[in-house]
Amino acid sequence: MSTAYHFENPLKRFVNCVGFDRFIIVEHLFCLITCASLCTTFFTKRSLCVEMDYLPYFLKHFDLNLQPSNSEYIDTDLARSYLYPGAHIATSNPYEHFHHGIVVDVDTPEISIIHLWGSTKETGRIQTTTLPIFLAGDKSLLGTKTRRLYLVNYEGDTLEKQQATVDVAKEMLGKADEIKYDLAKLNCESFAYFCRNGQWKSGQIDMLKKILLDNASEIYDKIKDADESNKRHIASLLRTIPIDGLNSKDKEFYDELCRSFM
Repeated sequence: MSTAYHFENPLKRFVNCVGFDRFIIVEHLFCLITCASLCTTFFTKRSLCVEMDYLPYFLKHFDLNLQPSNSEYIDTDLARSYLYPGAHIATSNPYEHFHHGIVVDVDTPEISIIHLWGSTKETGRIQTTTLPIFLAGDKSLLGTKTRRLYLVNYEGDTLEKQQATVDVAKEMLGKADEIKYDLAKLNCESFAYFCRNGQWKSGQIDMLKKILLDNASEIYDKIKDADESNKRHIASLLRTIPIDGLNSKDKEFYDELCRSFM
């Protein structure tokens, strides 16, 4: 069930500009900004890939680090000494989002991992990978790109909890076709946290949402002046918002926002 919020400064100017006053729309606008760089979006029936990199720009602009607070950097050359079945790991480079996964086997040649990933949001699903591919971001990037490795630590951790994490990850892998990727609610981070402690949690989504809400006017100023090509992409992203739950007033505001980027 969606909750209505009343905006106060510094959102007043943002609300006046875009013409709506419901948190659900702001939340979706946040998703549009972040998904532009977290995943590749297909804009035509021929699957023309158009990547927009708003997220790194915002992270650098606000000097925001999305590293989990309870994590530590691990030298990849020593990964096998630090990682274990059930380990929650994350990877990133400066001013990028963190990708998360669960280690399930450290005795395989390249360390086996289960994660929620896809080259597009439509193809995002729970699947297996290896540590080198996990760090590269994609099999096609092996040898050309790598990212820093982090181990997420848990207070009161035990071997039993670690094994339970592996069991949950494998169970979820068996249900991969039933689990649909959702940027704000079911992403790689929330999947890893669920396997580890049974809670769907995404700290970086919460951090980014706070940045949006605290700086909405400034952010809107940045995207409203996007070039014509990016305006079309933003409009296409806006049209992916599920609008069935909106009332007539919100739907009118939503349509107005779409038109402003066409």
